[in-house]
Amino acid sequence: ALRRQAKPKAAERGVKLTFLPFIIHALVLTLKEHPYLNASLDEEAGEIILKRTYNIGIATNTERGLMVPVVKGADERDLLDLAAEITRLSDQARGGKIALGDLQGGTFTITSTGNIGGLLATPVINVPEVAILGVTSIRERPVVRHGEIVIRHMVNLSLSCDHRVVDGAVAALFMRDLVGLLE
Repeated sequence: ALRRQAKPKAAERGVKLTFLPFIIHALVLTLKEHPYLNASLDEEAGEIILKRTYNIGIATNTERGLMVPVVKGADERDLLDLAAEITRLSDQARGGKIALGDLQGGTFTITSTGNIGGLLATPVINVPEVAILGVTSIRERPVVRHGEIVIRHMVNLSLSCDHRVVDGAVAALFMRDLVGLLE
């Protein structure tokens, strides 16, 4: 409903508003509460580096294979700016015209199988990052609400983490908080 409400404003600015900007916005807020998921591991130095920037990689399927353009400063962008930047980066990646700088500097990645209909995923971490979020297609599914079966739009999320940095309890708390924000 929120997306539907914002779509006319997005259209006025020539922006296609998908669900991804909403997910990124919630993701950044959650990463701020769980900084070890927005980190990298320097194996040579034996150090965990907590990132103070929120540069979100968006795994993009292209004719040349998977590329991960990076939305830099995602925490400083509103939903429509996120949407415009996602479109710009994805279009350039698919067109084979993306700049090297737009593929570097990610601190966390999102991969989505939604546009090809996937329901489950085990995403592979984009090293040197320590976590990646998998997002599947949003579909109507039967769920139980207040003891009754109803139809709701549902999405499956999956999280892969480098357990040298992020243990299962931290990952579970992260997902609980992310899902809470998305709901």
